[in-house]
Amino acid sequence: MPKLWELGERHLLQLIMKKFSWPQDVVLPPGDDASGLWFNGLLITSVDMLVWSTDVPPGMNHYQAGWKAVVSAISDVASKGGQSRYILLSLALNPHTELEQFEQLLEGAEKASHEYGAKVIGGDLNEADTTCISVTVLGCAKNVMSRAGVKPGDTLAVTGLFGKTFAGLHAVMNNVKADPGLLEAIYLPRARMREGIALASSGGVSACIDSSDGLGESLYLLAETNNVGFVVDRLPIDPLAEKYCVDNWLNRVDAVFYGGEEYELVYTVKKGWENIVENALSRVGASFIRIGRATAMQGVQLLDQGRVVEISRKGWQHFQRRR
Repeated sequence: MPKLWELGERHLLQLIMKKFSWPQDVVLPPGDDASGLWFNGLLITSVDMLVWSTDVPPGMNHYQAGWKAVVSAISDVASKGGQSRYILLSLALNPHTELEQFEQLLEGAEKASHEYGAKVIGGDLNEADTTCISVTVLGCAKNVMSRAGVKPGDTLAVTGLFGKTFAGLHAVMNNVKADPGLLEAIYLPRARMREGIALASSGGVSACIDSSDGLGESLYLLAETNNVGFVVDRLPIDPLAEKYCVDNWLNRVDAVFYGGEEYELVYTVKKGWENIVENALSRVGASFIRIGRATAMQGVQLLDQGRVVEISRKGWQHFQRRR
């Protein structure tokens, strides 16, 4: 199998352009200096970068890395209530990368884009010591949600349960046999785009954020933005994660709040709007999962089996190791 350095940039660009179908509403042709498109309505944009040396867990292949990079960026658009439409995919690759790995990466990015209704319309290609994937998503929205707007008394809710990435990563790092559902959570994550659109259209959501940095960090970010605190009175742990924690003597609270890269949406609901939001979610086959409430007091607390547990801030930050 040839290496990338044996093929050169122009050949690789041709492979990229053949891989991704070209949308009819893109004005400029493939391979031009820029992309041009007609766009109506509110534009939602997000950029996310995956760096192999810091963001890729053991055992992840190039297909999964391409998938994850796209899903990570789409999740941010989803948290604002946006529908992803177009993607700019930029790659920095080691010249000794095998062509098959390059093609797998493109396949993963293409499949994830298609899964969420988006088309790749451009990007950049460069070389580096380690693989870097930068994804820019352009989306549209009729209604938009921000991190701001939470008031004390608002209901705190999430789109799914937590802990699978914590358990899955522990399994691959320690060579422990794990349920396939835990491994899929880290290798092929899912974005909550239909849920985000439904939440935004309901009119009852006061704020929303995705949980890519961990549920605990997401709650602290919402708290900081709105000068509130949160009390979590239901631990939203996935049954697979809970079983893994019990079997391997792991702290289930840590699994829920400090897993990260789960891409669930964390949102607050205005007083009296819970039924409306629940109905909006049910129309897209999703569940309304209440886990607590916003308070006037600062900090994040968990009410767990009669105990009050202070949730410390240990979410992921680049350039600072707080996990």
